[in-house]
Amino acid sequence: MSPNRLSLLMLAGVLMALSPSIHASTPERAENFRLNCHTDRSWELYRLSSAPAIVVYTHATECDSVAATLPKLAEMQQMFEPTGTRFIGLNAWPTDERSGVREQAEAHGIDFPILMDVTQRITASLGLTETNRCLVIDPQKDWAIVYDGPVESDGINYLFDALAENLAGEPVTKPQRATAGTPYPMVELGDLSYAHDIAPILAEKCVTCHRPGGIGPFSLARHRRVEGWAPMMRETIRTQRMPPWHADAEFGDFEASLAMTVEEERMLLAWLEDGAVNNSDFDPLEEYDIEEERLWVLGEPDHILEMPQEEHIPAQGIFEYRYIYIPTGLTEDKWLRAIEVQAGTPAVVHHALMFVIYPREYRHVQPRARLGLSGYFASFLPGADAIPYPEDTGQFLPAGSTIVFQMHYSATGKEEVDFTRMGLHFHDEAPARALTITGAHNNRFRIPPHAEDHPHRAWYEFEEDVRLYGASPHMHFRGSRFRFDAHIPDGPVKTLLNVPYYEFDWQPMYHFAETLEIPAGTRVECTGAFDNSALNPYNPDPTTWVGFGEQSFQEMFIGYLMYSVPRDDEHYSPRDFNREEILGYGEPVTAETLGGTAWRVSNWEFAFHEDGTLQVNGLIPGTWSIDGSRLRLEAPGSTFDLGISHDRIFVRTDELRRVR
Repeated sequence: MSPNRLSLLMLAGVLMALSPSIHASTPERAENFRLNCHTDRSWELYRLSSAPAIVVYTHATECDSVAATLPKLAEMQQMFEPTGTRFIGLNAWPTDERSGVREQAEAHGIDFPILMDVTQRITASLGLTETNRCLVIDPQKDWAIVYDGPVESDGINYLFDALAENLAGEPVTKPQRATAGTPYPMVELGDLSYAHDIAPILAEKCVTCHRPGGIGPFSLARHRRVEGWAPMMRETIRTQRMPPWHADAEFGDFEASLAMTVEEERMLLAWLEDGAVNNSDFDPLEEYDIEEERLWVLGEPDHILEMPQEEHIPAQGIFEYRYIYIPTGLTEDKWLRAIEVQAGTPAVVHHALMFVIYPREYRHVQPRARLGLSGYFASFLPGADAIPYPEDTGQFLPAGSTIVFQMHYSATGKEEVDFTRMGLHFHDEAPARALTITGAHNNRFRIPPHAEDHPHRAWYEFEEDVRLYGASPHMHFRGSRFRFDAHIPDGPVKTLLNVPYYEFDWQPMYHFAETLEIPAGTRVECTGAFDNSALNPYNPDPTTWVGFGEQSFQEMFIGYLMYSVPRDDEHYSPRDFNREEILGYGEPVTAETLGGTAWRVSNWEFAFHEDGTLQVNGLIPGTWSIDGSRLRLEAPGSTFDLGISHDRIFVRTDELRRVR
């Protein structure tokens, strides 16, 4: 919309405000929605279902009547706070920005969220056409709108009366009253064409996943399919569950973004609400060239690593992470330009992280992942697409390395079989920069029962100048929000990524549209919160204390960062070591060679007897057996697997030392 057009609409709105009116367009009940607020948080209406009443107040920074009413509204919020009543501002003014709203809210002592309705579709669906107007919504009466009118007029506090009557269980005496706010300059959409306006949005933002053979649970590759799913599409768009992209657009652009633009979302919602009609003579979706699903998204890999055998997952239960050790078989050192992990059965693969074990002569450059807390080598994460590394960067993979698949499986209700693979894409020559994925983590937390917004933080400090390419938050079912802020030495604080609405099912690496040059000493602060309340629909148990753990019913707090530094050939050169000091060096670990040896890690010593019996710390009896690269140990009450890589044994990624 042109600035002149918008100015005319605003002027018309001011003139219309001279005539107070009662609007007949107010619906009987409020439908669910989710919006970001002026403090960069996300709020969903139906997450406030425990409140006895919710006040929605239409806001705009340039409206004099709003400025005059805000102090009274803040006073009423404090008055009704003991009752559990919640207050929400709703701003649909096209030129208002969060910074201006935040400044006004701070000036008037407003601490309730003011939601930014940038598409204006939520405001329109509630029949709210002007500022300085209130709705009182009762969640306990199926989200009925029990009052529509001003906060006060002619010295009478009508909102107070409506809340008092509703909280007392009485009908509101006058559920509608005239208001005198400023009409919102609503963006005019005109007559939308399905063929020219809507179908292109569907093709780009929906059909890429929702198509035959796609990852979406149903197809939207034809208009008749879209028409049938229209109510669900509207609901998931209004609550920001679709498209699955949760990076806050307020803080930069990202590559391969799945998000709709404001204009696209506005048009699609309006079209869905108007009946999802095909007003064209044909269905363009039938003619779009929908790319067939490829086995490897990035093309045929240069080298493929596979599980040594299928993994069988029972129909029910909670499963410990499985660690699978796969020698690369490479005879030359390689630099990788991309890695693509292909889950054999995505429904059962909750996520997978891949770590690398370098040969001993390269141990000094082996990534220190700490089982994913401090980073990873490759991954299969919910909602993450396979994307090549940034130009002229790569990860080092020396000959003789072993890849560790850390597999997190979830029961689906039926027995499943998984056979995950990993495709490696090589550089022809060593790139100029070495790529790393690191993690800011903090596992020292205890989340109280019923906590709606339990805050937590972690940080990572760069010791050298880096180029930063992306960020990715990781929490579990109780994760609710996550934010990355870079504290630059002698410089400003820069928000790298804000995810105000964290969804466990979608954990992509958000790749910045522009590479960020980060100086040494920069401290990246990760802040976020957990929702352990009953209002969190994904919460396994709101009555329990929750601490750190690998399972989804436990929690994690990790902020992954993808960055690069200049490649240092000396750093990536092999280093000598004394082979004679390593007992059993070069002797492959097999069922024949392991018997009669003893190995130690941390405070544990394992003695493997030739008859297949096992002694742990000389006290605990058990048995051992080898199946390929898997060394299975069984002791009273427990069974666990270790990994074999040629002449080395690992528990997870910690190496055992042979002592005899």
